[in-house]
Amino acid sequence: MNDWGKSVLEQYEVEVKSTRKGRGALLCETNKGLLILQEYMGSIQHMEEESRVLNFLLEKGGMNVDVCIRDKNGRTYTENKEGTRYVLKKWYDYTECNVNSRSELEMAVRTLAKLHMLLRHVDVISTDENGIQQKEKVQSCHSSEVHSSLLEEYEKHNRELRRVRSFIRNKKKKTAFELCIVESFDEMFAQAEEATERLIHSNYQNLYINALKQKQICHGSYHQHNILIKGSRIAVVNFQKFYMGIQLMDLYYFMRKILEKHNWDVELGSILLEDYNRILPISKEEMEVLHAMFLYPEKYWKQMNFYYNTNKVWIPDKNLEKLKKAAEQKSIRAAFLRIL
Repeated sequence: MNDWGKSVLEQYEVEVKSTRKGRGALLCETNKGLLILQEYMGSIQHMEEESRVLNFLLEKGGMNVDVCIRDKNGRTYTENKEGTRYVLKKWYDYTECNVNSRSELEMAVRTLAKLHMLLRHVDVISTDENGIQQKEKVQSCHSSEVHSSLLEEYEKHNRELRRVRSFIRNKKKKTAFELCIVESFDEMFAQAEEATERLIHSNYQNLYINALKQKQICHGSYHQHNILIKGSRIAVVNFQKFYMGIQLMDLYYFMRKILEKHNWDVELGSILLEDYNRILPISKEEMEVLHAMFLYPEKYWKQMNFYYNTNKVWIPDKNLEKLKKAAEQKSIRAAFLRIL
């Protein structure tokens, strides 16, 4: 064990048998089972709230989550000599969710629905009298303000897309990446505007207000790397970006990542929606918002944003491929949208 690991672990009531590196952290075999020691960059208040969320899921829901181990002084974090903060958490010797295994994907989406059912009407996040997370207490995560207006986010993205188009139009000599933008922009931007309009005419704002009233908590980063599976057992980890808001954001985020890898397979998308809906029914109003989310060309915008905020002289080939794929998937994504 290295010196920093030893000095930090000595602050806990655990007997460490062995350590190994993994997932950018230190995995520890202890008398309390497998634990993981991770550097922590967030606020102390946020870590306390995350700890309450995880303990609730473990104690009330029986879910396998990475609960925080408190140190000898009862704190959720420790510090080394340099003042760097660390957290020690329960861990699972499982493998990441296999995106090519339909059974594991179904297990993951059913688990998400159960998690969402549990994380409603739960007083574990500090809020003001209007039910909104206090800004100073969520500096390390996606604050509720960010998610309070998906419409504002889309409108901001659309402005960025227009700026990129204007910049490229004025360039005489264009790169392969820029030529790809010129060829695909009109169709993709039309989708972005349509998604924004759909959101404007949906019941999104009321759904958001109700989510705050119901104190709905979202994972914030629900994807295959944070879903660990071993046989019939499943664990959900890395809740650092949890926030209070519309839980459909988790479902959208998970499904979009998976469906992009499966070329927007309509059958798979339908199965995942049905699995979630059987446990936690999706209303007509929620489905309209979900439709707008899936319609928005998020992956295309991300590549445009990357281009606009980095060195435009040289763009890696992988980003050009991502841009091309995002544009090419427009028609097959449209087929999936028809089932919503």
